[in-house]
Amino acid sequence: MDRNRDLAKGLSRIETNTAAAIQPKGAILIDDQVEHVGPFFAITALEDAVVDVSECDMSFIKDVVDFTIPKGLTIHGKFASIELDSGKVIAYLK
Repeated sequence: MDRNRDLAKGLSRIETNTAAAIQPKGAILIDDQVEHVGPFFAITALEDAVVDVSECDMSFIKDVVDFTIPKGLTIHGKFASIELDSGKVIAYLK
């Protein structure tokens, strides 16, 4: 009996921790060319979007120039802020 209860308790903890790790605190639509402050953990392109790396705090990315997130693609990371040169994205708040 105790084993089943312990297993159920363990599975419940996994479910809770997983939801906390991947469930956004909110999301914002970015369709302009101003800096938006996160932190964000994922960015989904609603149309091809050019990220202006020189205007963002994406310190985990090394030696990268501006890049395009193709429509429909989601990128994951630790984004302190994001600014676009063009396009439209949804940024998910951590």
